[in-house]
Amino acid sequence: MIFKAPDESTWLGVLRLLLHVPGSRSLKDKRKAVAQVRDRLRARHNLSVAEVGHLEDHRRAVLTGVMVANDSRFLRGVLDTIAHEVGTWRSAELEDVNIQLMRPHDDPGQDHYDDWTDA
Repeated sequence: MIFKAPDESTWLGVLRLLLHVPGSRSLKDKRKAVAQVRDRLRARHNLSVAEVGHLEDHRRAVLTGVMVANDSRFLRGVLDTIAHEVGTWRSAELEDVNIQLMRPHDDPGQDHYDDWTDA
């Protein structure tokens, strides 16, 4: 059972970056450039980041980052700033950005894990 604080507000922000790695001739070249972007995001912005798409393409990559905050406007601003910053880096070119904000399920009485275990 979860007892929410009266002023509790939880927001999740998901940042999806489609990257192009110019000059990459192999997966090793691409992974080096993607690792630089991923590591900078983790270090500078405390963002959880993973490469989630175009894993076998040596010129493109999809990185997804997640951040948690208590204010949706603040979260949107931070993710917009991060996306702009990545666009200025030379490791990889930014082709597309998608930002989604969401709230965890608001019904604390229902645990979605139970849906999976009862089946």
